[in-house]
Amino acid sequence: MKKIFVIVSFAFASFSLFSCEDVVNLEVQEGVSQLAVDALVTNKASMQTIKLTLSQAYFDNSPVKPALGATVIVYDQDSVAHEFIDIKNNGNYVYDASQKPLNKIGKQYALYIKYQGEEYVSLSKLNRVPKIDSINYKVERLPIKPDNGPQDGFQPQFYAKDFDGEGDCYWIKSAKNHKYFSKSTQISVSYDGGFSPGSKTDGLLFILPVRQSLGGELYSDKDTLTVDIYSITQEQFYYLQTVQQVSSNGGLFATPLSNLPTNIINYRSNSSKKAVGFFGISAVSSAQAIIDKTKAKPKD
Repeated sequence: MKKIFVIVSFAFASFSLFSCEDVVNLEVQEGVSQLAVDALVTNKASMQTIKLTLSQAYFDNSPVKPALGATVIVYDQDSVAHEFIDIKNNGNYVYDASQKPLNKIGKQYALYIKYQGEEYVSLSKLNRVPKIDSINYKVERLPIKPDNGPQDGFQPQFYAKDFDGEGDCYWIKSAKNHKYFSKSTQISVSYDGGFSPGSKTDGLLFILPVRQSLGGELYSDKDTLTVDIYSITQEQFYYLQTVQQVSSNGGLFATPLSNLPTNIINYRSNSSKKAVGFFGISAVSSAQAIIDKTKAKPKD
């Protein structure tokens, strides 16, 4: 009986230890609201959008506030101005590039924003982008039923060849039935067709994991697959890698959170008003395929 009493007492003590809860109220400073810039534009002859909002406190769940009344201009290296206008007064500054596209490959582009008396600037370069040669797909079955997409379906991949010459960076985007995969964890970037500098992939076919990084789920018969390759600068490559790492950060050995880098600079270096976000300009190569089960390669 004595032994039983000791065991029961220990179990009760353990339960008490792990079941107690203390509510701790933390005082968190709200911080200063900053101009947030989402300025990723392309060489496509279509409507281009630069979105300006205001940052808010971490625990503020109210709708994001647009930054209204700004002047937004993108200049190319030849001093040609492309003005973005907030037509709907919602913080989305748009430019119709059908008449005068931003398509000078190899040239620098400068973003200029004037907002509430402050001037912000940024630079990016429109780099070359390879053509997508083809898309194919094979029969595949996943070992576990996924949260999204089918367990039995088709694993697609695209074929494209990196340019000769080290330092070309790319952002691979994909869409399933015209809906783009947009989660930060689904970001796929490539350095010279591989994952990183020094991977000995310069001038070669994009490696298999990159070629298959098309949303992370299988496709079904008759699904429409769209693949876009965006040329990006090395600066944007590392920026997107950081976004991806922060979004998937977690667990016991997680890296401490930090602010994302930005290339938006206040023209007055001594000003206390700063901006967050990123400006980048990309050339885009696209291809599309409709999944046809009769044309699928058999499972390996």
